[in-house]
Amino acid sequence: MTTFTNGNIFTGQDATSFVSAMTLENGRVTWVGDAADVTDDQAIDLHQQTVLPGLLDAHTHPKYIADALHGGACTPPHINSIADMQAALRQSPEFGKGANVWLEGWGFDETKLAEHRTPTVDDLDAITTEQPIFIYRSDCHSSIGNSKALELAGITAETPDPKGGEIGHFPDGRPNGYMKEVAASQLLIRAKSAQNYEADVTNMVNTSTHYLENGLVAIGELMGRKQPYDTLDLYEDAMKRGFEPQSAIYYVWSEIKDLKDPIGTPDNDKLSIAGVKVFMDGSISGETAWNKVPYPSGKNGVQLTTGEELLAAVTFARDHHLQAAVHAMGDAAIQLILDTTQDLTPWLEHGPSIRIEHATLLSDEMLAQIKAAKMNYALVTQPIFYFAEDESYRTYLNDDQFKNAYRIKSMIATTRTALSSDAPCTPWFEPDSPFIAMQAAVNRTAVNGDVVNLDEAISIGEAVLGYTKWGAEVGGLTDSGQLQPGFRADFVILNQDLFSVPADQIGQTKVLSTWIGAKKVYER
Repeated sequence: MTTFTNGNIFTGQDATSFVSAMTLENGRVTWVGDAADVTDDQAIDLHQQTVLPGLLDAHTHPKYIADALHGGACTPPHINSIADMQAALRQSPEFGKGANVWLEGWGFDETKLAEHRTPTVDDLDAITTEQPIFIYRSDCHSSIGNSKALELAGITAETPDPKGGEIGHFPDGRPNGYMKEVAASQLLIRAKSAQNYEADVTNMVNTSTHYLENGLVAIGELMGRKQPYDTLDLYEDAMKRGFEPQSAIYYVWSEIKDLKDPIGTPDNDKLSIAGVKVFMDGSISGETAWNKVPYPSGKNGVQLTTGEELLAAVTFARDHHLQAAVHAMGDAAIQLILDTTQDLTPWLEHGPSIRIEHATLLSDEMLAQIKAAKMNYALVTQPIFYFAEDESYRTYLNDDQFKNAYRIKSMIATTRTALSSDAPCTPWFEPDSPFIAMQAAVNRTAVNGDVVNLDEAISIGEAVLGYTKWGAEVGGLTDSGQLQPGFRADFVILNQDLFSVPADQIGQTKVLSTWIGAKKVYER
């Protein structure tokens, strides 16, 4: 039994619930209350430090984070041109290590590069043609590769576009290295992963510290794959070697829909198969989110899934007692989800049956439709997007659309809402910092100083709930996200009281230590 006293302990019961002491036993919280009632002379004195329940990132991509930490950040504020990107990749520890070693990067946004264009295969070949290079765009939908990467993936001028994706070409027909949307990027990813399973496991293990130093004790993997290997195998092997966070896998629907037995059984109690992931559209910054009103280019984005196919995925999720997590950024994509599923009967007792991931553009009418629906929806959104990508949203959305962007206050008033990162899928060098996301949710101010729909600001207490209690409820983690008797003794101790600092300093919060099951697993 361990007691902590003289702390500023946020219990997560609601946005304003604090205690000053708690007792833990057998990995669970057994008592919370006032420090004045503590009689244990061995109690640990917190010296008024702020304590939060362990944080949960309900929508992230740990495999991509592992790749990103292994590779190079091609993001502001450090990378601002193609020349910067080339120099950074030449400084990679993997540079010059041989033809079987991939150089990797992530996070570029062509609108933020001095050249104002997407890098090409020729730009990457200027770094090396001996080693394959793979760089994710900021949205993690599209990517670029050098000629060696294209060769390993078998991509030539005659390679047909995969369904839902596009292989870029120069005017002369030669592949230009740009792989538009997930289906195209997967051609390079599969070539890369087929060569590197053991390296992928090692990178995942190394990623554990990254999560713990951000206070993240549980994560949702929203890109579960079956090719070239099963994501379940990756996590099981990583956990055997020390990967700490509790993890829930959501398999991409297109990868499992034709398999006879697509859902395995984890052999680790920290790991679960939680759902299926459906892509309805792309991203705002890539002009591929499916909108009702066209972009300045005259295009409305891309529809990646029909209503019939969505219903098939939802039926599979229901039959296998899983969640359906549906990626939808554009309002046309969200509208199709609602029109297709609003009258269905929910099938999950603990947690929402359908999650709408991102839910970027929501009108009053759509919010009312969600609230009135028979289906129980959750909204999982990302404040880091408008924090880091404001220029793209201002460029690609008209004023009326922009007013409907990331309406977090309205989301919370409508249905259960979790905050998350979608990391590393944004052009910022700390893509999954919960505290930067919380700051953005509270002051609605982008890194460039633009204020984004201030009337949708929420309190810091609500922002923390989005990463704790509400995140746990969305993910079906019934014993996580709160420091209450009976809940898991997962918590973090912070370097500052984020509840009292000015809003623009919330993002400076750091985790001093992270505890899982009452055991310290990280200390700064």
